[in-house]
Amino acid sequence: MNKTGAEIKPILVSLFRYSLQDHEAMANTYPHVLADLGRTVDVHHFCGKGKTRHWLADQAGVCVHELPVSFRRGCEMDKWTKTLLWYFISLRAAWWARRHNANLIYIEDSLPWLPLLLAWVAACPVAMSAADIFWDVYLPDNGITGRLKRVLLRLDVLVWKRLHGLITHTQTFKEYAVSQGLPANRIFVVPEACEDTSFRRMDRNTARQAAGYKGDEQVVLHHGILVPNKALDRLLEFIAPVLQERPHLRLEFAGDGPMRNKLEAEAKMLHIQRQVRFLGWLPNVAQLNILLNAADVSVVMRAGRLSDHFQVTANLLHSLACGSPILAARLKGIAELVRDGENGLLFNPSDGDECRRQLVRLLDDEPLRRRLAEAALKTAQEQLNPRRITSAWAAAIRILMTDPEMGMQ
Repeated sequence: MNKTGAEIKPILVSLFRYSLQDHEAMANTYPHVLADLGRTVDVHHFCGKGKTRHWLADQAGVCVHELPVSFRRGCEMDKWTKTLLWYFISLRAAWWARRHNANLIYIEDSLPWLPLLLAWVAACPVAMSAADIFWDVYLPDNGITGRLKRVLLRLDVLVWKRLHGLITHTQTFKEYAVSQGLPANRIFVVPEACEDTSFRRMDRNTARQAAGYKGDEQVVLHHGILVPNKALDRLLEFIAPVLQERPHLRLEFAGDGPMRNKLEAEAKMLHIQRQVRFLGWLPNVAQLNILLNAADVSVVMRAGRLSDHFQVTANLLHSLACGSPILAARLKGIAELVRDGENGLLFNPSDGDECRRQLVRLLDDEPLRRRLAEAALKTAQEQLNPRRITSAWAAAIRILMTDPEMGMQ
């Protein structure tokens, strides 16, 4: 154990399956949380292997342990195979925690049942981040899989009840967890931050020129991995009539994933393929920042399942950080940040008529777009300021480490 004078610092074991570089690409706050904790806590972060040395490895009070696995997030087969492997590899972190009498293992991930496995090996308190419900995201509601999902959801709740605590990003998830019998005082709500280094406001004309947009062209942008739970095929169907009526309008998808072929086929079937562009994964974050500043509308879509109400997507956070005009699915977690008519427009993700009305309203009213964009940027800079969120997140983990009554057992 490390000592500061005669004082022994408490030990935190932090765990996340992706490399620190990948983590920063998704949300760059957590490494700063660990750096903050390192001022008073002996932090040991276990993660996947990165290609380069991360700045966190040079922070006082923090030791980064890269485990022998690296993920290719753009490849579904690679991601899922190595996620299964992670259940075994991560036991090294639990064994380390046991040998060094760690005060807490904190899992910055929501993989099912992993906390119980680590707690059994480590024999120390375990807390976790809870941003969504794994089974609800990936299993359909109907048939045998639907019945299986309901059983698995009940098992998830039993796992949560045995944890030392939960940190979640929406009040909606906390309310759900409390409704399932978890004590409210052991659940901390810490919103996700809007990054202000990679994603930031640019001059719009400069951004449009860099993106190659023409003067009268209007662009609706969606960015992120193309997966079924985002219901992007439904979004295409919703927006198709607007595209058909407006030849100067274009819909762009920045990202890739298992739904791409289906979406391309859907665009052809709807006869809008000339106005829908699939950009794939962009070469760098700077290019995405340009597109978010250049687009007329940034759209955030989800299918509307139970778990979708708990998520605040990276798509939304990046759009707020850039001050984009936002059109988002009306889901409870999203509505905690996007107030309809104030800093964005919302629509029922099952209502194509409302989606089209709100989209047309944005496209036809430039002063409205400017007003909503300014309010979105203000939300990012004030409510979701990364320094404010870092402090709140670190404070929650410190409480979990020091309060022996926090356990949910």
